[in-house]
Amino acid sequence: MTEDELIKMRAIIKYALIRIGFRPNLVGFKYLCCAIELVILEPELMYGLCKGLYVKVGEKFKVKGSVERNIRHAIDFTFDTKGFMELNKFFNAELYTINDKPTCGELIKLMAEFYNLSLYKHLGAFKHIA
Repeated sequence: MTEDELIKMRAIIKYALIRIGFRPNLVGFKYLCCAIELVILEPELMYGLCKGLYVKVGEKFKVKGSVERNIRHAIDFTFDTKGFMELNKFFNAELYTINDKPTCGELIKLMAEFYNLSLYKHLGAFKHIA
């Protein structure tokens, strides 16, 4: 992947998370963005979240042990303030109801698939990025 493609991918990931309701000022936001990026680039990382993906994210940000907790906090905060109904629009399917909250792994995988399937190209709000 070229540097321009990486920059575009990162912008799409961040914009999508903000559209869902994540606040960029939360520490878990940057960890979540990084985790999604890593899964897009290395899909096999999804099979070892705690011993693979979270460790790699921690190494990138030079932290130990707080990656999953911070991602979970960002998900909980988003769920409490907005919910995850926007994901249904992204996939044009009812994935979550008003009372459903994804796990860290579910959200990371869904957002990686959102990018991999180029679903952002079909949403008008992403036209300026895509």
